Amino acid sequence: MNILQWWIARNLLSQAYKAKAITGLPASIVSAMAILESGWLKSIPKDFQTGEKSHNLFGIKARVSQPHVNCLTHEYYDGVKVKTFARFRKYKNYEESFIDYGNLILGNPRYKKAVAVKNNPREYIRELWLAGYATDPNYPYKVLAIAEQCGFIPKAG
Repeated sequence: MNILQWWIARNLLSQAYKAKAITGLPASIVSAMAILESGWLKSIPKDFQTGEKSHNLFGIKARVSQPHVNCLTHEYYDGVKVKTFARFRKYKNYEESFIDYGNLILGNPRYKKAVAVKNNPREYIRELWLAGYATDPNYPYKVLAIAEQCGFIPKAG
């Protein structure tokens, strides 16, 4: 990990702990998810026409009435990566993104099992993925690898 990645990891972890005070969700995994989803803050959704930034760390999709940016992205369908356009939520800052992520998880019954194991980061990400949070079949492994690399959780084994 280089110095910029170290700085990003520490800053995101700090913001995730602020969100944890509100949501109770594991800052270690939430931070690693933000790093993965944003590509170390390099791939945050921005509008493909205007270039407007979204501050959306988690790739959360927007509903019709919510502030959004329109982006070219990819999804996995039956294990195949496909390019598509999508509307992503737009936030004023990263803190709003962390809080909205927590509200999404806590407010959706399909993530009930993940919330129930929130004190076990490895089980939390596994249950979140099993509930359909991400379409990438390797998502939990990627998140855990980042969490370990950044020292957010101890290495397995």
